[in-house]
Amino acid sequence: MKKSIKMRINNLVALGLFSLFLASCSKNSKEIVLEAKNGNIEDALICKFLPYQNFSEEENIHLYSSKQGDSINVNRVVLNFKEIPANIKIDSAFLQLKFNAKSVIGKESYGENGFVIQRIISPWDETEVNWANAPVTTDDNQIFTDKTKLNKDPNRINVTRLVQDISDDKDNSYGFLLKLINENSSSLVLLASSNNSDASLRPKLKIYYSDKQ
Repeated sequence: MKKSIKMRINNLVALGLFSLFLASCSKNSKEIVLEAKNGNIEDALICKFLPYQNFSEEENIHLYSSKQGDSINVNRVVLNFKEIPANIKIDSAFLQLKFNAKSVIGKESYGENGFVIQRIISPWDETEVNWANAPVTTDDNQIFTDKTKLNKDPNRINVTRLVQDISDDKDNSYGFLLKLINENSSSLVLLASSNNSDASLRPKLKIYYSDKQ
């Protein structure tokens, strides 16, 4: 009995110490929120069906795939939060994307529309990027998301590993590429862009970080 009580006390002490450790970590973390202000976010749609056309001024950025005769039309999205700090320790980072209910493309997302987020490793210009000159990506630490339902926002996306890669290699990092996991299906994800007239719907990146020791 005494041994059992002693074990419980030891467990409580260990739990208390762990809680204090977590509290100290959270106190040391700094927060930065990157959102569409003063041109510090770039985004554009790239379309396989219109490979030389630039779509950087749209209010929506939609991931899309659909059969067009014998071929498949695909839309992808490039997105760059330019002010991610260099050489910091990323404690956590979350990407917020919002459903665009006023999209001219449709009124709800559909299909097997989970998507993947990859780090872009070659330069691109928001006003010139298109399918034909799309930037190069790496699948290192790529993030897979769940299916987005109807008129719902995608779940908050944990992009901690990708943002750490960007911070560690700022000279070779140019944001994110978003594309459907299965681009051979009939699928759609309706998202608001950084140009959306409703500021609350624009993409946002929330980062918790600390200085590297």
